[in-house]
Amino acid sequence: MTMDAEFYSRVAERFGGYFSDARSTDVFVDGRPDAVFDEMVVELGAPQARLLDVGCADGRSLLRTAHAYGDVTGVDLSSAMLECAARYRAEAGLSHVTFELRDAARTGLPDGHVDVVTSRRGPLIADEFERVLRPGGALVYMGIGEQDARELKETFGRGQDFGSWHGEPLADGIARELTDAGLVVTVNRAFRFEEFYHSARDLDVFLHQVPILDGYDSAADKEPFDRYVAEAAVDQGIRLGRHWFVVQARKPVVETSHS
Repeated sequence: MTMDAEFYSRVAERFGGYFSDARSTDVFVDGRPDAVFDEMVVELGAPQARLLDVGCADGRSLLRTAHAYGDVTGVDLSSAMLECAARYRAEAGLSHVTFELRDAARTGLPDGHVDVVTSRRGPLIADEFERVLRPGGALVYMGIGEQDARELKETFGRGQDFGSWHGEPLADGIARELTDAGLVVTVNRAFRFEEFYHSARDLDVFLHQVPILDGYDSAADKEPFDRYVAEAAVDQGIRLGRHWFVVQARKPVVETSHS
């Protein structure tokens, strides 16, 4: 099991899934990325289409779009998250959805097996995704941008993709990986938004539930946490600047000539 899988398993066991019950007020300047992502995925659906969701976690996001497909598979490396996903699937009554313990880099699926691959802030294995997609199929990927929670990471001196704001935009790097794998990028859209946490406790709870700060510990990190809260507190709450992106790509249809 990878360290990421271990983190998500701990979150699932502690909180019962991958979600935050921390109170915040969110302001979406560029639109809500999750809603845009879901809309893209639903538009690609069809009654006979197969969807593969990679890094499905507790499955709740996948279940929102599953109705648009005839066959849906969610894969993850965290067995604890998959147990949560099975419960949510049962509550939703979606028998055409399955959840499986699989490695995104080696899915074991046949070539050209699925019509759509999705990954929400999960792994991106461009060559494997290209392989399992049928010609004409599509990939929809949601990632976390280089400016995400930058002020928080600078205060702590560490964090997810720490220092990446000095290099190539992460969305452009993802687009380049997909192009190198033989896919054609059709959408590359950035989303900047703000979260205002209602109290220091809400922000503390949130940081335990997400991988923004590796190894976050309330006691050990009290000094930088208190400093960030003091610097980021505004009338609306404790501000956290977010930066996500959505990339969509297609697998070309190779036309064969007839002599």
